[in-house]
Amino acid sequence: MRALVISDTHFGAWTGEDLLRERQSLDVLAPHLDAIDEVVVLGDLFDLLFARARDAFGAAGGLLDLLRDKLQGKRLVFVAGNHDHHVITREAEVELELELATGETPERARERLDEHSYFRRFLARRLEGVAVEHRYPVYVFGGVLCTHGHYLDPHARRSGSLGSRLLGRAIWRIALGGRGLPRTLADYEAVITLLTEELYTLAQLPHGTQAQRNVYAWAQRLGAVARALKSPGSLVGAIASRLGSALGPRAVSPASAPAANGPDSGRQYREALAREVKRRAAVGAPGNPLDTSYPLARMVAPSDPREHALEAFDRVVHTLGWDREARQIVFAHTHQPVADVTVPGSSVRYWNTGSWIYEPDLSSAQAYLGYLRRAWPGSVVIIDTDEPQPQLLELRRHLNPLFAEAK
Repeated sequence: MRALVISDTHFGAWTGEDLLRERQSLDVLAPHLDAIDEVVVLGDLFDLLFARARDAFGAAGGLLDLLRDKLQGKRLVFVAGNHDHHVITREAEVELELELATGETPERARERLDEHSYFRRFLARRLEGVAVEHRYPVYVFGGVLCTHGHYLDPHARRSGSLGSRLLGRAIWRIALGGRGLPRTLADYEAVITLLTEELYTLAQLPHGTQAQRNVYAWAQRLGAVARALKSPGSLVGAIASRLGSALGPRAVSPASAPAANGPDSGRQYREALAREVKRRAAVGAPGNPLDTSYPLARMVAPSDPREHALEAFDRVVHTLGWDREARQIVFAHTHQPVADVTVPGSSVRYWNTGSWIYEPDLSSAQAYLGYLRRAWPGSVVIIDTDEPQPQLLELRRHLNPLFAEAK
């Protein structure tokens, strides 16, 4: 039996390019769906935190058509992530509503979710002929445990602005009743629900995504001041520079962006910066691509060292006892594809599916290089019960500027 695990397509997100909306990326993925028995969608299929639901679901049309065609008589398993966690929250509400309205037991109400969950009915309609199952927060295939990985956030060495980190920490403490870190599955769910429902509610308002853009533009300005305050010798100049660049895409000059270690990498960075300026202008995203902080939604940046997220996730695994269920775990969330890695002192081996959203860190040339090295999108993990361990496939590696330059 063979399963293909894919995650973080982020359909509809204004924060980046959802690559599987494009025919070119679908053509890259398609051949790898031929010799598999099931597909595991490991969360963040739809970006309900940075898109209206109608837009997110509509953007996924090409992938859903491809999966329907390739998986006739086979199975798809959906495991929610944090960006589509609202599905889990809504189904819990439906269960409670059924219990209260009918007097049925919680078990019977849960059995009727296929009839009453809009999300389950949507997938059943769009994937006609495919057996669709819903699991959360984990799914085990061939002895390999699969989970999205968003529970790692409270344990991670946090990226982003000081204000973002403080706000995130405050919300976690509220969700946990004043305690510092989650200890149980219910704790982790309390944290993730409080965070994601705020962003989901805002995104679904008539002008919600525009409001988000405005909030993040404001956060960029606040971050500019905070960074300047750390460098008293250049306070005035730093504030002027960062606030000026935050005003809009025309204020960013790719030609003046700092170069990396060599002429090729510096050129790649400037070209990527210019493309991102145009993309942000087209979708109305905050105008400064030098700042990629999204308060509450991202605690680990894709360009960060992988060890940060691995250590945090390993802590989750041992806190929840998943290390007693499996010695091989596939997760996602960080957008950093990894294969057969571990953490010192841990008995578990880890794989990460990466992502299918192009969302480069352009805060500096070095950060961009870190993104290319650690988080280039377009990968899947294959779990084959006849093989000793999962296999990471980087399907778009040939399009990575680093790889192209090396050829």
